[in-house]
Amino acid sequence: MSRNLSKSLAPIVERLELEQPEIVTLKQLSKIAAESGVFTAPTLIAHRLVSRGWLLKTGINGAWEFAPAAFAGAYSRGGPLIAVNAIFQLIPDFPAAIALSSAAWMYGIADRVPPKIELAVKPDKSIPAGLSRKVKILRFNSRLTPNIKNGIPVHRFESVLVHLAANPTRVNSWGGVAEWLPDLVAEAVASDIILELKGRSQSTKVRLAYLLEGLWPELSEIVGISAKTKVWFGPRGKLRRHSQRWQVADTILPFDPATLPKVR
Repeated sequence: MSRNLSKSLAPIVERLELEQPEIVTLKQLSKIAAESGVFTAPTLIAHRLVSRGWLLKTGINGAWEFAPAAFAGAYSRGGPLIAVNAIFQLIPDFPAAIALSSAAWMYGIADRVPPKIELAVKPDKSIPAGLSRKVKILRFNSRLTPNIKNGIPVHRFESVLVHLAANPTRVNSWGGVAEWLPDLVAEAVASDIILELKGRSQSTKVRLAYLLEGLWPELSEIVGISAKTKVWFGPRGKLRRHSQRWQVADTILPFDPATLPKVR
């Protein structure tokens, strides 16, 4: 597939070929145009580059994927992180981070990427247009500063563990979680779990103790978690099991946490 270029677009694409960005924002196009002596409006430049196949839509307004000449045509590099990359290029301080199974995949402890990347956004923050169509939006405010992997914030191991306990019904597949949960627990640090639990509800703490009862039995004592009243793990309904120790009514887990082999 051939992709033509007008005289005014040539220096723009030449610069993009030199820098090879995965994501191009309107601000970047404006800067490149000014430095290249091109006075066409950046929005019109973007429109023309999209129509000629040099820029591909990401689903995020104001951010596009660059398709270099080395590609056979206007084909995406693919990858489940295109929209996430686009949003952080567009809004570098966007208060969000890759979460849950997606974070486990980013760390290489989960073999499969979820159907949609899970992005945890602080509860009081608005969602940019188009983002919710591309990723699964979760509302969760981590106490710990996320790690940065390939320019993208990713929840730390301890944040993932607490998030699992705080919102168990938002997990894509608990069967999948069972595959990588032991590796995640093996990497977690107790002092950081304490920080991540600060200010959380008693039910979140109890659910965490219940979830890690087999994998990390000493955690509840280290953190100081004790059962007080009945806590639901999952939506209220038919029980899969009941934990007498933690007073947890479990309606969702496809495995008994107490039977998982100890890793800590």
